[in-house]
Amino acid sequence: MHTTEPTSHRASGPPTLADAAVEIVPLVSTVFVAGPPVLLVWAGTVLFALLLAGPFALIATFVVVVAVAVAVVALAGMVLASPFLLIRHAHRRLAQRHAAAETWAPVVMTARAAR
Repeated sequence: MHTTEPTSHRASGPPTLADAAVEIVPLVSTVFVAGPPVLLVWAGTVLFALLLAGPFALIATFVVVVAVAVAVVALAGMVLASPFLLIRHAHRRLAQRHAAAETWAPVVMTARAAR
């Protein structure tokens, strides 16, 4: 499009796909400093990203599965160990009380004040 040419836009509705393509194609196929067209670079980047997305998703899935498995095993271990730990604590506490009660303790005598 040259600045001296009149523009011929239709005012009777939204632009069609052909109108959008006519405006976008020169922008996409612009060569910057004799480099490749932007569309080619963009397509290569998108293709490379799509090629890497699958393996990364697979690795992320395995990491999540392993983390969930570790959490389930840890939770099961806590549930199974808690009664044992409670009973062991109660037995030790009772043993300490019995040991304290069986040892000799001096009798404390209190004197009453004479009235």
